[in-house]
Amino acid sequence: MSAYMDAFSGLAKAIMTNGPRRALRQILTINQPRVGKFVGEDSFGNQYFENRNDIVLRDRWVEYKKWNYDATQVPPEWHQWLTHITDDIPSAQTLPRPFFSPEKPLENVSGSAAAYKPYSTTVPKYSAWKPEVRERQG
Repeated sequence: MSAYMDAFSGLAKAIMTNGPRRALRQILTINQPRVGKFVGEDSFGNQYFENRNDIVLRDRWVEYKKWNYDATQVPPEWHQWLTHITDDIPSAQTLPRPFFSPEKPLENVSGSAAAYKPYSTTVPKYSAWKPEVRERQG
């Protein structure tokens, strides 16, 4: 019974703090309404939050801007912060970008219209049947 009360009080706290729309979006995307301090935003528009009172290694999370999100939409510097590799919040001063990285990280396009489609340069061994139509006699 206590677990249900904890879940209900967490939901009520999230609705009071975040508002009903954002709490519902959190339930639909990350399966749990969460309350935390806004830390920053990346070039994709994703928002990053932190709650030091939460369970260790579950105290940082991202709320994606896109509804159909993918993990490749998190830039490398924010991935380091999310996975506790570093405690520094990413900025131009804290993480210098290597010279070989692209200006804007690319997201995974598999399964979309922009996905790579290979083509064949070999001559096919057989051809499709093409029916010949003759005019009727009579």
